[in-house]
Amino acid sequence: LRELFNHSELKRITVDSIQEAVASYYGISVDDLKSPRRSHEVTVPRQIAMYLTREMMGLSLTKIGEAFGGRHYTTVISSIEKVEDSIKQSPSMASLLDDIRRMIKDVK
Repeated sequence: LRELFNHSELKRITVDSIQEAVASYYGISVDDLKSPRRSHEVTVPRQIAMYLTREMMGLSLTKIGEAFGGRHYTTVISSIEKVEDSIKQSPSMASLLDDIRRMIKDVK
């Protein structure tokens, strides 16, 4: 069983790995996710990255805001809620999130 559960091969999930996976998925840079830009092409990936950071790491809203360019915790709350609403309204959003989660977990 030890061979099946080789803990040294498990990927440690970090804010950086989440940001890198989301940025890669959307074809933008990690700097874009942290930037003050508010265009749709950056805002949606940023919201998704914040949502996944909360879900996969359980960081506080303040820590997540700091990791995304010093955003206020209320911005993080709003981002998470928008993604949750999108999941309820669109099955494709749930599928997209699954794809990105796989990317995060598969990177070694």
